[in-house]
Amino acid sequence: MIKNFFVIFTISFLFLILGMLLGLGFFYFFKEESVFLINKFKLLQSLFGIHEYKEGMSANYIFLVIFFGNIISTAGYFALGYLRTLIPVSILSGFFVAVFLLSGTIRHSMPLPAGVIILSSMEMTYRMMAVSTGEYIQKNKFKNIVTPIVSFSIIFLIFLAAVFYELFLIYR
Repeated sequence: MIKNFFVIFTISFLFLILGMLLGLGFFYFFKEESVFLINKFKLLQSLFGIHEYKEGMSANYIFLVIFFGNIISTAGYFALGYLRTLIPVSILSGFFVAVFLLSGTIRHSMPLPAGVIILSSMEMTYRMMAVSTGEYIQKNKFKNIVTPIVSFSIIFLIFLAAVFYELFLIYR
């Protein structure tokens, strides 16, 4: 059964990479549109009360936004995997991660920091595991409960590491 999970997980990562390549191509040909897209995403975040970090913001607020925002996002990825949308979710995730990261180089007038690449990689790893776990459960209907439990445990550990790494990046 674990082999089935790794096949699903590998497929999600391959389509994530395809999406990233598409995002890279989109950014290369449409830089201004890419920045426009990301600015609209920031507007969507503000509707949920999420704002970019500014000097002097409360550490508790930042922690809660990161923690609960990523929990909701990860639960959404799991639900989409359960709905058997692994391929489109993986492609779209890769596309938007590439556009988001590359647009930041223009918006902030600086090269992409290695810490941001590491953080994005951590976040996409646990999200791809979440979508894969959702699809795995949909296909196998809890025939083997150990695989989802192990997967959720690993997702949570990577999730916590990413939350604290993001806090480290903000407050270092």
